Amino acid sequence: MVCPLNLVKEFSPRYFLTQLRLTGLKNIESFVVENDDLYLCLTCGMCMQECPMSKPEEGMNLVEIIRTLREFSFQNNLNGQGLQDNCTHQSMMQLNSTLHSQSEPVINRIDFIKSDPSLKITDTGEIGFFMGCFQFMEKLFEIPNHEFTDIARGAIKLLNLNNVVPVVLDTKCCGHDLYWMGDTENATRLAEFNVQKMKAAGVKTVITECAEGYYMWKYVYPKLVTDCDFKVLHFSEYIIQSKLLKKNIMHPLKMKITYHDPCRLGRLGNVFEPPRQILSKLPGITYLEMKHNRSSSFCCGVSSFLDCNAKKKVLRELRIQEAMDIGADYIVTTCPKCIVHYNCYLKELATNLQNNQNIHDKDSKHLPKLIDLSTFLAKYFLLI
Repeated sequence: MVCPLNLVKEFSPRYFLTQLRLTGLKNIESFVVENDDLYLCLTCGMCMQECPMSKPEEGMNLVEIIRTLREFSFQNNLNGQGLQDNCTHQSMMQLNSTLHSQSEPVINRIDFIKSDPSLKITDTGEIGFFMGCFQFMEKLFEIPNHEFTDIARGAIKLLNLNNVVPVVLDTKCCGHDLYWMGDTENATRLAEFNVQKMKAAGVKTVITECAEGYYMWKYVYPKLVTDCDFKVLHFSEYIIQSKLLKKNIMHPLKMKITYHDPCRLGRLGNVFEPPRQILSKLPGITYLEMKHNRSSSFCCGVSSFLDCNAKKKVLRELRIQEAMDIGADYIVTTCPKCIVHYNCYLKELATNLQNNQNIHDKDSKHLPKLIDLSTFLAKYFLLI
């Protein structure tokens, strides 16, 4: 019962594969149309950690099976209303990505970076920082005391503090959501555009902060784009490999923090230790682990902004409860979607507590805050 969706009794990887073998292979079109589980799967990869038939680079890969079936369904116009019913936030993220892929002008502009004199960036060079959709997400999701653009500002300021001036360009969405909903054609267009921009600027190393952007650049872009030979590093990996923190002046704070592994960076990207190595070395910070961590980390419950419903809220509730059990003041992560959906639950929980509703005795504890790694570090070093 490893699959987190078993907690809401909605999905069984074993049953899905059994049905695919028994009925799907005989009539694949009927299978993808009638099987609602196709869009329920979180593609979080947790099942593959435990399944004896799944091994690195070989064996059963349920995540890729799900994505391939979605691709077949999308390409053959079989998904229809089913996909639309499962897209969250009025499909705004998917529509944004599709618009990016089909329009010539760049939508993810970096004017907010260029207009900030405290940020140093360049148009050409070997080290590039991929912006992703931080600016769009900030406009779409209003989260008190949180700005998604601070993720980019914080990362760039930390690089600048160590005399690194990254290439930052007007790029497009990485295409993650389109790729995982099966629209590989438009995801490829986005990948080709972004790769060409970085190539033309002379970039050899691409740094990302968003977990999904990292996964796309590291593992998917080389499949979609010819000659995509960048060295791809997550921001935390770059900090550790370049030993950047040793040059910084510490500002000791007294707080307890924990780290949440995003699915794309952790289980699917195999980046577990760099964020922990950074956070555990900060003076004044008490670093704690939640019960489920690294490869066993919970998924926030919303993959590619698909199928966010009341039932899946239990996944976020369990994760927040783990952080509260260890007394964490902050949950640090590197996935904007995790920040959106955990904050959504925290907002609801805070409202209930204000209304004096007793929910599992949570009212006797303080609520943790969600924050991105680069934003947390930038605030720690008093950069933003």
